[in-house]
Amino acid sequence: MIDKIKQYIAQYQLFERNNKLLVACSGGIDSMVLLYLLKILEYDITVAHCNFNLRGEESNADEQFIIDFCTKNNIPFFTKSFNTIQEKKQSKQSTQMIARKLRYEWFEQLRNENAIDFIVTAHHANDQLETILLNLTKGTGLNGLKGMLPKNNFVVRPLLAITKQEIVAFAHQHKIAFREDSSNASTDYQRNLLRHEVVPVLEKINPNILQNIQQFSEYMSDYTLLIEQDLMDYINKKCVFINNDVVAINFNYFRKHPAVKTILYHLLNKYDFNAEQIQNILQNINEQQSGKQYFSSSCRLIVDRKQLFVVDLKSEKTHYLLFDKIPKQIIFNNYKIQCKIVPIDKINIKKSVNYAYLDADKIQLPLLIRYWKQADYFYPFGLSKLKNPNKVGKKKLSKYFKDQKFSQIDKEQTPILFSDEKLVWLIGHRIDDRFKITTTTKTVLKMKIIE
Repeated sequence: MIDKIKQYIAQYQLFERNNKLLVACSGGIDSMVLLYLLKILEYDITVAHCNFNLRGEESNADEQFIIDFCTKNNIPFFTKSFNTIQEKKQSKQSTQMIARKLRYEWFEQLRNENAIDFIVTAHHANDQLETILLNLTKGTGLNGLKGMLPKNNFVVRPLLAITKQEIVAFAHQHKIAFREDSSNASTDYQRNLLRHEVVPVLEKINPNILQNIQQFSEYMSDYTLLIEQDLMDYINKKCVFINNDVVAINFNYFRKHPAVKTILYHLLNKYDFNAEQIQNILQNINEQQSGKQYFSSSCRLIVDRKQLFVVDLKSEKTHYLLFDKIPKQIIFNNYKIQCKIVPIDKINIKKSVNYAYLDADKIQLPLLIRYWKQADYFYPFGLSKLKNPNKVGKKKLSKYFKDQKFSQIDKEQTPILFSDEKLVWLIGHRIDDRFKITTTTKTVLKMKIIE
């Protein structure tokens, strides 16, 4: 088994001889065998043990067992006690999910604070089978069917090719001490239910299922890499565009493709949208429903006429900016605007939406920049009434947006300049007729979008 582990580490290039390893160790047979193997192979190891306080004195005894073992064998170690039940109440996640979250957050903290190269876990072939079966029942797609990777960023799993039976035999042969976790016998947890009631039936059907599942996992990993690379190369060049931290997906490019649902899943799954949401989004696309919004744990998605817009919820932006005097420069989120007062006889007007030329004497302070609201209106310069060409009519911004075919995201991300509550400039589009230059204008407020 030692040679098998050495070969597996080399095959997947899990870590090098000079790497510093943090070994996740519960005190159970799997992690104690892993710890024994890494120690006799003379790797630089440090132990991390989590006490989740779920089994009373038994949890404390596990922690003490790790402390005594590491002290006796001169192995550096860290232990941490978690109030898992309280964390579970606050997060409303399952016990296993919150324990996993707490565990890996702490491991990552230790890795960063102690110049550790890799976090090593004792997941083995039986764990891999359970993981793939669980993912299959949850419909997680190809990514779920590949199971756990031997190496995933800083987390490595050198025992993935080793069966539980091999681990038990090795532990008895080398008289490795370990702790029994009484909760492993319970079927209250999904993994235990699979382990005790489903896997034995599968092993009767195919005694080689563990070896086959390892090969299956490798195939799925390769298929996933091939599909994602080809699919993303194909799609990203044609229909995915990123502008101002907003992802725009042109769904017209693939809406009639026979595999449209799978394409959409690959595009949106990485933004944490689930299968049910993706199905609803696809239905909105097919029914040409514009304006629908969906929220994942990290993003907001907006269905527009021809595009989907994905916005990161963490991307913070300024919503209001107020000036009590005319500034030389305005920086508002992704916009940088130069401001300058120029005599009328020195002005050289450039016809571009990036410029605004305003009668400076009509500007009243304070100046305000914000995004639109439903009640906003203006008198769009250059859009005269049909019945009276010499007069510009009042128009609600919502109607202007519709007429000009603004997308939902365009409406949300176009800033507006106000002068004493009067709309002055729909920035980057059109000024208000009330602030235009006339024959009586003496000085001009020239505003130019730099970025």
